[in-house]
Amino acid sequence: MHDQQKQIKTVVDDTGNQVASPDQMYTAGSSATILLAVIALFVLTQLYLAIPLLSYVNQDFNPANPELATYALATSFSLAYAGGFLFWGPISDQYGRRSVMLIGMTALSIATLACYFAPSLIWLAGLRVLQGLAAACFAPISLAYLTEALPVRYRAMAIGTMSTSFLTAGIFGQVLAAWIALHWSWNWVFLATGVCLMAALPFLVVIFKEPQREIVDGHLGRRFIALGRTVVQPAVLLLSCAHITLLLSFVAMYTVLGAHLSGLGLTPDKVILLRLVGLPGMFAALLMGPFAARVGIPGVAMTGYITAAAGLAVEAVLAQSLTGIAIGSLIFVTGIALAVPAMITQFGAVSAPNRGGGMALNGFILFIGASAGSLIATAVTDFVTLLIGVMVTLLFAAICVAGSASRVKSKAG
Repeated sequence: MHDQQKQIKTVVDDTGNQVASPDQMYTAGSSATILLAVIALFVLTQLYLAIPLLSYVNQDFNPANPELATYALATSFSLAYAGGFLFWGPISDQYGRRSVMLIGMTALSIATLACYFAPSLIWLAGLRVLQGLAAACFAPISLAYLTEALPVRYRAMAIGTMSTSFLTAGIFGQVLAAWIALHWSWNWVFLATGVCLMAALPFLVVIFKEPQREIVDGHLGRRFIALGRTVVQPAVLLLSCAHITLLLSFVAMYTVLGAHLSGLGLTPDKVILLRLVGLPGMFAALLMGPFAARVGIPGVAMTGYITAAAGLAVEAVLAQSLTGIAIGSLIFVTGIALAVPAMITQFGAVSAPNRGGGMALNGFILFIGASAGSLIATAVTDFVTLLIGVMVTLLFAAICVAGSASRVKSKAG
Protein backbone atom coordinates (compact mmCIF):
# COMPACT_ATOMS: atom_id res chain seq x y z
CA MET A 1 0.00 0.00 0.00
CA HIS A 2 1.33 3.47 -0.73
CA ASP A 3 0.22 6.83 0.53
CA GLN A 4 -2.32 9.23 -0.95
CA GLN A 5 0.39 11.55 -2.25
CA LYS A 6 1.64 8.78 -4.56
CA GLN A 7 -1.83 8.08 -5.91
CA ILE A 8 -2.68 11.51 -7.33
CA LYS A 9 -3.39 11.59 -11.04
CA THR A 10 -5.59 13.78 -13.23
CA VAL A 11 -8.09 12.82 -15.85
CA VAL A 12 -9.64 14.99 -18.55
CA ASP A 13 -13.41 14.74 -18.84
CA ASP A 14 -15.59 15.18 -21.97
CA THR A 15 -15.50 18.99 -21.66
CA GLY A 16 -11.72 19.15 -21.50
CA ASN A 17 -11.55 20.00 -17.80
CA GLN A 18 -9.17 18.28 -15.43
CA VAL A 19 -10.96 16.20 -12.80
CA ALA A 20 -9.81 13.97 -9.99
CA SER A 21 -9.01 10.39 -10.82
CA PRO A 22 -10.61 7.64 -8.70
CA ASP A 23 -7.48 7.38 -6.54
CA GLN A 24 -7.69 11.10 -5.67
CA MET A 25 -11.05 10.50 -4.04
CA TYR A 26 -9.32 8.62 -1.22
CA THR A 27 -7.67 10.44 1.67
CA ALA A 28 -5.84 7.62 3.48
CA GLY A 29 -2.80 5.48 2.87
CA SER A 30 -0.54 3.12 4.75
CA SER A 31 0.43 5.79 7.30
CA ALA A 32 -3.19 6.20 8.42
CA THR A 33 -3.66 2.44 8.72
CA ILE A 34 -0.48 2.01 10.79
CA LEU A 35 -1.35 4.96 13.04
CA LEU A 36 -4.85 3.65 13.74
CA ALA A 37 -3.55 0.13 14.39
CA VAL A 38 -1.06 1.43 16.98
CA ILE A 39 -3.68 3.62 18.68
CA ALA A 40 -6.04 0.63 18.79
CA LEU A 41 -3.61 -1.21 21.09
CA PHE A 42 -3.77 1.57 23.69
CA VAL A 43 -7.52 2.16 23.33
CA LEU A 44 -8.37 -1.52 23.81
CA THR A 45 -5.82 -1.77 26.63
CA GLN A 46 -8.28 0.32 28.68
CA LEU A 47 -10.68 -2.62 28.46
CA TYR A 48 -8.26 -5.46 29.23
CA LEU A 49 -6.14 -3.76 31.92
CA ALA A 50 -8.89 -4.48 34.46
CA ILE A 51 -7.99 -8.19 34.51
CA PRO A 52 -4.52 -7.92 36.13
CA LEU A 53 -5.26 -4.72 38.10
CA LEU A 54 -8.28 -5.93 40.09
CA SER A 55 -6.27 -7.32 42.98
CA TYR A 56 -4.13 -4.16 43.19
CA VAL A 57 -7.16 -1.85 43.22
CA ASN A 58 -8.91 -4.00 45.78
CA GLN A 59 -5.85 -3.96 48.03
CA ASP A 60 -5.28 -0.21 47.69
CA PHE A 61 -8.84 0.96 48.39
CA ASN A 62 -9.72 -2.03 50.61
CA PRO A 63 -13.52 -1.95 50.05
CA ALA A 64 -15.85 -3.79 52.45
CA ASN A 65 -17.10 -5.81 49.46
CA PRO A 66 -14.35 -6.97 47.03
CA GLU A 67 -16.86 -6.94 44.18
CA LEU A 68 -16.97 -3.15 44.40
CA ALA A 69 -13.48 -3.02 42.89
CA THR A 70 -14.71 -5.12 39.99
CA TYR A 71 -17.64 -2.78 39.38
CA ALA A 72 -15.45 0.32 39.61
CA LEU A 73 -12.60 -0.90 37.41
CA ALA A 74 -14.19 -3.36 34.97
CA THR A 75 -18.00 -3.29 34.83
CA SER A 76 -18.35 0.49 34.69
CA PHE A 77 -16.01 0.68 31.70
CA SER A 78 -17.35 -2.30 29.76
CA LEU A 79 -21.00 -1.25 29.99
CA ALA A 80 -20.21 2.32 28.95
CA TYR A 81 -17.98 1.02 26.17
CA ALA A 82 -20.64 -1.25 24.68
CA GLY A 83 -23.36 1.39 24.89
CA GLY A 84 -21.09 4.10 23.52
CA PHE A 85 -20.80 2.32 20.18
CA LEU A 86 -24.44 3.07 19.41
CA PHE A 87 -23.85 6.75 20.17
CA TRP A 88 -20.67 7.53 18.23
CA GLY A 89 -21.50 5.74 14.96
CA PRO A 90 -24.53 7.84 13.99
CA ILE A 91 -22.81 10.99 15.31
CA SER A 92 -19.88 10.46 12.93
CA ASP A 93 -22.25 9.71 10.05
CA GLN A 94 -23.85 13.10 10.64
CA TYR A 95 -20.92 15.36 11.51
CA GLY A 96 -17.95 13.64 9.86
CA ARG A 97 -15.29 11.14 10.87
CA ARG A 98 -12.38 13.49 11.58
CA SER A 99 -13.94 16.02 13.95
CA VAL A 100 -15.83 13.42 15.96
CA MET A 101 -12.75 11.17 16.23
CA LEU A 102 -10.60 14.05 17.50
CA ILE A 103 -13.21 15.01 20.11
CA GLY A 104 -13.59 11.42 21.32
CA MET A 105 -9.86 10.71 21.47
CA THR A 106 -9.14 13.97 23.28
CA ALA A 107 -11.80 13.12 25.86
CA LEU A 108 -10.35 9.60 26.24
CA SER A 109 -6.82 10.95 26.77
CA ILE A 110 -7.98 13.37 29.49
CA ALA A 111 -10.17 10.77 31.24
CA THR A 112 -7.35 8.21 31.17
CA LEU A 113 -4.87 10.63 32.73
CA ALA A 114 -7.48 11.61 35.34
CA CYS A 115 -7.81 7.95 36.44
CA TYR A 116 -4.24 8.23 37.77
CA PHE A 117 -5.47 10.74 40.36
CA ALA A 118 -8.67 8.88 41.39
CA PRO A 119 -8.89 9.21 45.20
CA SER A 120 -11.62 6.60 45.75
CA LEU A 121 -13.55 3.79 44.07
CA ILE A 122 -16.47 6.13 43.38
CA TRP A 123 -14.21 8.54 41.53
CA LEU A 124 -12.53 5.67 39.69
CA ALA A 125 -15.90 4.25 38.62
CA GLY A 126 -17.07 7.64 37.33
CA LEU A 127 -13.86 8.21 35.38
CA ARG A 128 -13.99 4.69 33.96
CA VAL A 129 -17.51 5.40 32.68
CA LEU A 130 -16.21 8.52 30.93
CA GLN A 131 -13.32 6.46 29.56
CA GLY A 132 -15.65 3.79 28.22
CA LEU A 133 -17.95 6.29 26.52
CA ALA A 134 -15.01 8.10 24.91
CA ALA A 135 -13.11 4.92 23.93
CA ALA A 136 -16.19 3.64 22.11
CA CYS A 137 -15.67 6.31 19.45
CA PHE A 138 -12.51 4.71 18.12
CA ALA A 139 -13.52 1.37 16.62
CA PRO A 140 -16.69 2.38 14.70
CA ILE A 141 -15.18 5.59 13.35
CA SER A 142 -11.79 4.14 12.42
CA LEU A 143 -13.33 1.15 10.65
CA ALA A 144 -15.86 3.31 8.78
CA TYR A 145 -13.04 5.72 7.88
CA LEU A 146 -10.80 3.02 6.41
CA THR A 147 -13.73 1.64 4.41
CA GLU A 148 -14.36 5.06 2.88
CA ALA A 149 -10.86 6.59 2.73
CA LEU A 150 -8.88 3.72 1.18
CA PRO A 151 -9.04 2.42 -2.39
CA VAL A 152 -11.03 -0.80 -2.61
CA ARG A 153 -7.96 -2.94 -3.28
CA TYR A 154 -6.43 -1.94 0.10
CA ARG A 155 -9.48 -2.17 2.33
CA ALA A 156 -9.35 -5.86 3.18
CA MET A 157 -5.71 -5.61 4.27
CA ALA A 158 -6.46 -2.51 6.36
CA ILE A 159 -9.45 -4.11 8.08
CA GLY A 160 -7.35 -7.23 8.68
CA THR A 161 -4.60 -5.10 10.22
CA MET A 162 -7.07 -3.35 12.53
CA SER A 163 -8.68 -6.65 13.51
CA THR A 164 -5.26 -8.08 14.37
CA SER A 165 -4.57 -5.04 16.54
CA PHE A 166 -7.95 -5.38 18.29
CA LEU A 167 -7.33 -9.07 19.00
CA THR A 168 -3.69 -8.62 20.04
CA ALA A 169 -4.71 -5.90 22.51
CA GLY A 170 -6.37 -8.61 24.58
CA ILE A 171 -2.92 -9.94 25.50
CA PHE A 172 -0.93 -6.70 25.10
CA GLY A 173 -3.18 -4.84 27.53
CA GLN A 174 -2.96 -7.49 30.21
CA VAL A 175 0.82 -7.89 29.95
CA LEU A 176 1.49 -4.14 29.88
CA ALA A 177 -0.76 -3.46 32.88
CA ALA A 178 0.65 -6.35 34.91
CA TRP A 179 4.25 -5.31 34.19
CA ILE A 180 3.71 -1.65 35.12
CA ALA A 181 1.79 -2.54 38.29
CA LEU A 182 4.53 -4.97 39.32
CA HIS A 183 7.33 -2.41 38.93
CA TRP A 184 5.57 0.80 40.04
CA SER A 185 1.88 1.12 40.99
CA TRP A 186 -1.43 0.18 39.38
CA ASN A 187 -2.45 3.79 38.69
CA TRP A 188 0.76 4.34 36.69
CA VAL A 189 -0.89 2.22 33.97
CA PHE A 190 -3.36 5.05 33.36
CA LEU A 191 -0.59 7.65 33.38
CA ALA A 192 1.51 5.71 30.85
CA THR A 193 -1.34 4.89 28.47
CA GLY A 194 -2.85 8.36 28.85
CA VAL A 195 0.44 9.96 27.80
CA CYS A 196 0.62 7.62 24.78
CA LEU A 197 -2.94 8.49 23.75
CA MET A 198 -2.23 12.21 24.18
CA ALA A 199 0.95 11.90 22.11
CA ALA A 200 -1.06 10.33 19.28
CA LEU A 201 -3.39 13.34 18.92
CA PRO A 202 -1.02 15.53 16.80
CA PHE A 203 -0.52 12.60 14.42
CA LEU A 204 -4.29 12.19 14.10
CA VAL A 205 -4.64 15.89 13.30
CA VAL A 206 -2.07 15.66 10.49
CA ILE A 207 -2.82 12.21 9.02
CA PHE A 208 -6.55 11.66 9.65
CA LYS A 209 -8.27 13.49 6.77
CA GLU A 210 -12.02 13.58 6.27
CA PRO A 211 -12.94 10.99 3.61
CA GLN A 212 -15.31 11.51 0.73
CA ARG A 213 -18.53 9.74 1.58
CA GLU A 214 -22.18 9.77 0.64
CA ILE A 215 -23.92 12.53 2.59
CA VAL A 216 -27.54 12.01 3.55
CA ASP A 217 -29.60 15.13 4.24
CA GLY A 218 -31.50 15.46 7.49
CA HIS A 219 -31.01 15.94 11.21
CA LEU A 220 -29.13 13.71 13.62
CA GLY A 221 -32.29 11.89 14.67
CA ARG A 222 -32.51 10.43 11.19
CA ARG A 223 -29.15 8.76 11.72
CA PHE A 224 -30.48 6.88 14.71
CA ILE A 225 -33.64 6.04 12.78
CA ALA A 226 -31.44 4.75 9.95
CA LEU A 227 -29.54 2.63 12.48
CA GLY A 228 -32.82 1.19 13.71
CA ARG A 229 -33.85 0.37 10.14
CA THR A 230 -30.49 -1.27 9.54
CA VAL A 231 -30.91 -3.51 12.59
CA VAL A 232 -34.24 -4.96 11.43
CA GLN A 233 -33.05 -5.89 7.94
CA PRO A 234 -33.13 -9.72 7.61
CA ALA A 235 -29.55 -9.81 6.28
CA VAL A 236 -28.32 -7.74 9.23
CA LEU A 237 -30.28 -9.79 11.77
CA LEU A 238 -28.66 -12.96 10.45
CA LEU A 239 -25.23 -11.31 10.56
CA SER A 240 -25.91 -10.20 14.15
CA CYS A 241 -26.87 -13.72 15.22
CA ALA A 242 -23.54 -14.95 13.87
CA HIS A 243 -21.46 -12.00 15.08
CA ILE A 244 -22.45 -12.25 18.72
CA THR A 245 -20.87 -15.70 18.93
CA LEU A 246 -17.30 -14.55 18.14
CA LEU A 247 -16.16 -12.94 21.39
CA LEU A 248 -18.74 -15.02 23.27
CA SER A 249 -16.89 -18.18 22.29
CA PHE A 250 -13.47 -16.56 22.79
CA VAL A 251 -14.20 -15.33 26.33
CA ALA A 252 -16.10 -18.45 27.37
CA MET A 253 -13.38 -20.85 26.22
CA TYR A 254 -10.48 -18.95 27.81
CA THR A 255 -12.39 -18.33 31.03
CA VAL A 256 -13.01 -22.05 31.61
CA LEU A 257 -9.60 -23.05 30.23
CA GLY A 258 -7.71 -21.69 33.24
CA ALA A 259 -9.64 -23.78 35.77
CA HIS A 260 -9.36 -26.87 33.55
CA LEU A 261 -5.59 -26.52 33.22
CA SER A 262 -5.24 -26.00 36.96
CA GLY A 263 -7.17 -29.22 37.43
CA LEU A 264 -4.60 -30.95 35.24
CA GLY A 265 -1.88 -29.82 37.65
CA LEU A 266 -0.42 -26.84 35.77
CA THR A 267 1.07 -23.99 37.78
CA PRO A 268 -0.15 -20.41 37.08
CA ASP A 269 2.96 -19.51 35.04
CA LYS A 270 2.46 -22.56 32.81
CA VAL A 271 -1.23 -21.64 32.37
CA ILE A 272 -0.15 -18.22 31.07
CA LEU A 273 2.25 -19.85 28.60
CA LEU A 274 -0.45 -22.14 27.25
CA ARG A 275 -2.80 -19.18 26.82
CA LEU A 276 -0.09 -17.52 24.72
CA VAL A 277 -0.05 -20.46 22.29
CA GLY A 278 -3.00 -18.97 20.45
CA LEU A 279 -1.28 -15.61 19.87
CA PRO A 280 0.21 -16.47 16.42
CA GLY A 281 -3.27 -17.42 15.24
CA MET A 282 -4.43 -13.83 15.70
CA PHE A 283 -2.30 -12.76 12.75
CA ALA A 284 -4.49 -14.85 10.45
CA ALA A 285 -6.64 -11.71 10.19
CA LEU A 286 -3.98 -10.35 7.82
CA LEU A 287 -4.80 -13.14 5.36
CA MET A 288 -8.37 -11.98 4.84
CA GLY A 289 -7.54 -9.85 1.79
CA PRO A 290 -5.95 -12.49 -0.46
CA PHE A 291 -8.33 -15.16 0.85
CA ALA A 292 -11.38 -12.97 0.11
CA ALA A 293 -10.17 -12.53 -3.46
CA ARG A 294 -10.67 -16.26 -3.91
CA VAL A 295 -13.80 -17.09 -1.91
CA GLY A 296 -15.41 -13.73 -1.16
CA ILE A 297 -15.94 -12.04 2.21
CA PRO A 298 -18.82 -14.31 3.30
CA GLY A 299 -16.67 -17.31 2.36
CA VAL A 300 -13.87 -16.06 4.62
CA ALA A 301 -16.33 -15.57 7.50
CA MET A 302 -17.83 -19.04 7.12
CA THR A 303 -14.36 -20.58 6.89
CA GLY A 304 -13.42 -18.76 10.08
CA TYR A 305 -16.44 -20.04 11.99
CA ILE A 306 -15.94 -23.62 10.82
CA THR A 307 -12.21 -23.48 11.62
CA ALA A 308 -12.92 -22.15 15.12
CA ALA A 309 -15.48 -24.91 15.68
CA ALA A 310 -12.92 -27.49 14.52
CA GLY A 311 -10.42 -26.13 17.04
CA LEU A 312 -12.94 -26.53 19.86
CA ALA A 313 -13.63 -30.09 18.70
CA VAL A 314 -9.90 -30.91 18.95
CA GLU A 315 -9.79 -29.43 22.45
CA ALA A 316 -12.85 -31.41 23.53
CA VAL A 317 -11.57 -34.73 22.20
CA LEU A 318 -8.06 -34.19 23.61
CA ALA A 319 -9.13 -32.39 26.80
CA GLN A 320 -6.69 -34.41 28.94
CA SER A 321 -3.71 -33.71 26.67
CA LEU A 322 -1.81 -30.44 26.97
CA THR A 323 -0.53 -30.83 23.43
CA GLY A 324 -4.06 -31.41 22.15
CA ILE A 325 -5.37 -28.36 23.98
CA ALA A 326 -2.52 -26.24 22.64
CA ILE A 327 -3.14 -27.34 19.03
CA GLY A 328 -6.89 -26.96 19.39
CA SER A 329 -6.63 -23.47 20.88
CA LEU A 330 -4.32 -22.35 18.07
CA ILE A 331 -6.80 -23.61 15.45
CA PHE A 332 -9.67 -21.97 17.35
CA VAL A 333 -7.98 -18.55 17.56
CA THR A 334 -7.01 -18.75 13.88
CA GLY A 335 -10.67 -19.24 12.98
CA ILE A 336 -11.79 -16.35 15.16
CA ALA A 337 -9.11 -14.12 13.64
CA LEU A 338 -10.35 -14.94 10.13
CA ALA A 339 -14.00 -14.36 10.97
CA VAL A 340 -13.66 -11.03 12.80
CA PRO A 341 -12.40 -8.83 9.90
CA ALA A 342 -14.71 -10.57 7.43
CA MET A 343 -17.72 -9.85 9.64
CA ILE A 344 -16.64 -6.23 10.12
CA THR A 345 -16.42 -5.83 6.35
CA GLN A 346 -19.87 -7.36 5.90
CA PHE A 347 -21.43 -5.01 8.43
CA GLY A 348 -19.88 -2.06 6.63
CA ALA A 349 -21.25 -3.27 3.28
CA VAL A 350 -24.85 -3.88 4.37
CA SER A 351 -25.09 -0.61 6.35
CA ALA A 352 -23.89 1.81 3.63
CA PRO A 353 -24.20 4.80 3.45
CA ASN A 354 -24.57 4.82 7.26
CA ARG A 355 -21.30 2.96 7.79
CA GLY A 356 -20.61 4.64 11.12
CA GLY A 357 -23.87 3.26 12.42
CA GLY A 358 -23.07 -0.13 10.94
CA MET A 359 -19.66 -0.21 12.62
CA ALA A 360 -21.31 0.89 15.87
CA LEU A 361 -23.76 -2.00 15.65
CA ASN A 362 -20.88 -4.35 14.87
CA GLY A 363 -18.96 -3.30 17.99
CA PHE A 364 -22.01 -3.29 20.24
CA ILE A 365 -22.90 -6.86 19.26
CA LEU A 366 -19.30 -8.06 19.62
CA PHE A 367 -18.96 -6.82 23.19
CA ILE A 368 -22.42 -7.91 24.23
CA GLY A 369 -21.20 -11.34 23.15
CA ALA A 370 -18.07 -10.91 25.27
CA SER A 371 -20.19 -10.12 28.33
CA ALA A 372 -22.43 -13.12 27.65
CA GLY A 373 -19.36 -15.36 27.27
CA SER A 374 -18.23 -14.72 30.84
CA LEU A 375 -21.73 -15.40 32.16
CA ILE A 376 -21.96 -18.66 30.22
CA ALA A 377 -18.56 -19.74 31.52
CA THR A 378 -19.78 -19.11 35.06
CA ALA A 379 -22.90 -21.20 34.51
CA VAL A 380 -21.25 -24.06 32.56
CA THR A 381 -18.04 -24.96 34.36
CA ASP A 382 -17.40 -28.34 32.75
CA PHE A 383 -14.73 -27.81 30.09
CA VAL A 384 -15.84 -30.41 27.54
CA THR A 385 -19.56 -29.59 27.89
CA LEU A 386 -18.91 -25.91 27.28
CA LEU A 387 -16.69 -26.62 24.28
CA ILE A 388 -19.32 -28.79 22.63
CA GLY A 389 -22.04 -26.21 23.20
CA VAL A 390 -19.95 -23.36 21.82
CA MET A 391 -18.83 -25.51 18.87
CA VAL A 392 -22.46 -26.12 17.86
CA THR A 393 -23.15 -22.39 18.24
CA LEU A 394 -20.29 -21.51 15.89
CA LEU A 395 -21.52 -23.95 13.25
CA PHE A 396 -24.97 -22.37 13.51
CA ALA A 397 -23.31 -18.97 13.07
CA ALA A 398 -21.72 -20.15 9.79
CA ILE A 399 -25.21 -21.04 8.54
CA CYS A 400 -26.43 -17.56 9.51
CA VAL A 401 -23.61 -15.95 7.52
CA ALA A 402 -24.55 -18.01 4.47
CA GLY A 403 -28.17 -16.98 4.87
CA SER A 404 -27.26 -13.30 5.16
CA ALA A 405 -25.08 -13.46 2.04
CA SER A 406 -27.88 -15.14 0.15
CA ARG A 407 -30.29 -12.34 1.18
CA VAL A 408 -27.86 -9.65 0.06
CA LYS A 409 -27.24 -11.38 -3.27
CA SER A 410 -30.93 -11.87 -4.02
CA LYS A 411 -31.65 -8.23 -3.15
CA ALA A 412 -28.83 -7.03 -5.41
CA GLY A 413 -30.11 -9.21 -8.20
